[in-house]
Amino acid sequence: MSSSDAKFPLLTLVLAMALLAGCRSDPTLAVSSSLGRQDLRGKTIAVGGLTAQGVMVYPGRTEEGLILQEAEKALQHRLRHSTVLTLAAARGAVGFPPSKFSAGVPIVLGSKLSPGFIRKAHAAGLHYLLWIDLRDNSVDHSSRQRQNTRTVYSSCSCGKIGDKSCRTGSCCSGCTSSCRRATTVSVYAASEFATRRVAASYTLLDTASGRTVWRAESLRSDSNVNTASSESGFPMPPGVPLPPTESQVMKRMTTFAVARLPK
Repeated sequence: MSSSDAKFPLLTLVLAMALLAGCRSDPTLAVSSSLGRQDLRGKTIAVGGLTAQGVMVYPGRTEEGLILQEAEKALQHRLRHSTVLTLAAARGAVGFPPSKFSAGVPIVLGSKLSPGFIRKAHAAGLHYLLWIDLRDNSVDHSSRQRQNTRTVYSSCSCGKIGDKSCRTGSCCSGCTSSCRRATTVSVYAASEFATRRVAASYTLLDTASGRTVWRAESLRSDSNVNTASSESGFPMPPGVPLPPTESQVMKRMTTFAVARLPK
């Protein structure tokens, strides 16, 4: 795969710049493609598998399965003029790709994209395989305090217009000024954030040649937050939340990436 990786040097730079951009609700995305507008029409396509770069990056088998299922759904939604096999159908036709193990320790890191698996996919009638490489999967915790102010008016009323009390205008002409007096109230808040950042490559391979014909590099951060508030000073910090799962963060990444495939 090194020859195809060499064709996309700009994507590495774009991804590195995106890593410095911080948390965003929408993913950053850089796409490179040699596909024509209708090259995927009438073709058979399937999700091949997922590979993680290391032990700290691999999300576990359950999350891996959810990520692959979301990729399958995104392909089916996008490529309605193509045949997109389900994961079960693809595994039934081609079998499972070989497992990838961490160096020196027998820990599974997803699947390995091998030339033999690509050949088997081609022999089974699959024209293209979508493969996902997880580059980064990290969690950060942070704390934040803020103070907001709001204006509160006296609870007394001078009259009513319909069902609503009024404190200003002609209906209050005979009321004391205290009814219209405003006070400022400060609200203090303490928040704890758990942020997960995921970087991934989405690669479409032509099974006839084994070459990469399309690639999307994506990065996204998402956070869960717990907040406590008080009107008498900053409260004790709330408990630290669990971060979003990998599949929660990547659902939007996958949707954005697959939406850039020609259909």
